[in-house]
Amino acid sequence: MDPARPVERTMTTLRRRAGVMSRRFRMARVIAHAMRSRHHPILAQVVPMRRCNLSCSYCNESDKTSEPVPLDRMLGRIDRLADLGTALLDLSGGEPLLHPDLDLIINRVRQRGMMAGLLTNGYLLSPERIRRLNRAGLDRLQISIDNVLPDDVSVKSLKVLDRKLEMLASLAHFDVNINTVVGNGIGQPGD
Repeated sequence: MDPARPVERTMTTLRRRAGVMSRRFRMARVIAHAMRSRHHPILAQVVPMRRCNLSCSYCNESDKTSEPVPLDRMLGRIDRLADLGTALLDLSGGEPLLHPDLDLIINRVRQRGMMAGLLTNGYLLSPERIRRLNRAGLDRLQISIDNVLPDDVSVKSLKVLDRKLEMLASLAHFDVNINTVVGNGIGQPGD
């Protein structure tokens, strides 16, 4: 066993704990700011990309042809939301990981003092992509999982995304939560 491995794991653990504490502190500031004034948005969702790499039958939020919102327009929207006092900004879609300038967008959200969130189907996550999200300053990621096994309604299944969740657990310096949609067409009620 490589003697540097335990040190590397310890350093990663310490960095994660420091990141968690920093996010908790910033979130407390956001809540305190929200309590002081009702004259600003708390949370905004921005769609940098309507196109999606999947075709879930229940979704009406995406298409297969839209181009990414140009970077200068996205940065202008972020700046305007920051000027309004927005505290939390979530990037949604379509699939925001398809936007070629996503790292710059997340970085701008953070530069402007807002907390940066990302809503994704998770398919495009890789170790390098997670590291880039870390470097950009992402605060939280919400991944959607709709079922245990892929079906005709959605392929966003635990069976397909379990490896992505393992990568997030070992590499992400941001908070991760799982969102699920429970529909009436459950083929395996025990799931």
